[in-house]
Amino acid sequence: MNIKKLILLATLAFPVTAWSQATEEQFYKELACISREIETLSGSFTQTKEFRSLDVKVVSKGKFHYARNREIRFDYTVPYEVGLVVDDLTVKITSGDKTTTYVLKDQKNAMAEMASIMNYCMKGLLYELKAGYDLAYAGDGPYHRVIVKNLKEDPANVFDRIDLKFTRENYALEEMVISEKSGYITTYVFGNLAVNVAR
Repeated sequence: MNIKKLILLATLAFPVTAWSQATEEQFYKELACISREIETLSGSFTQTKEFRSLDVKVVSKGKFHYARNREIRFDYTVPYEVGLVVDDLTVKITSGDKTTTYVLKDQKNAMAEMASIMNYCMKGLLYELKAGYDLAYAGDGPYHRVIVKNLKEDPANVFDRIDLKFTRENYALEEMVISEKSGYITTYVFGNLAVNVAR
């Protein structure tokens, strides 16, 4: 009797496992396909930075713009006006009349990690992160969720995990939560999207 139950459970579990894997593969393929069509993407964002052990939150707001194969730009308007432009090689931060440029690969901080991972998301190449990160996918109601963790434990790693939330409807990145080892948690929520697709 117990063997029959075990066989029945194994039989029922197998299709569910195969379906989950197909859904994950389908997500990465569809994200890549949709992203290839996007020429530009813009909208608004709200960034909330908090520290786990303190009851303090700093909220920033602004606009973002993505141009395929060129750059991702964040223009903060609240509480301060600051510009952040990321391309494949550099990060440029503009405050007032001063612009500081950093080589992206030399940076080991949450901003550089966020910029790099967003770049992969926007290009639809999220699956390529598997070379250096562990990706855990979950289809959750109206969302696709991907948790990004470093493959190797390294003191230089600045974050514990990055949680990405994509809409099922159009595969848009709606939320990104960066949990840093230092205890900081930074949440980006994206909205008011305007998309220009290739014709």
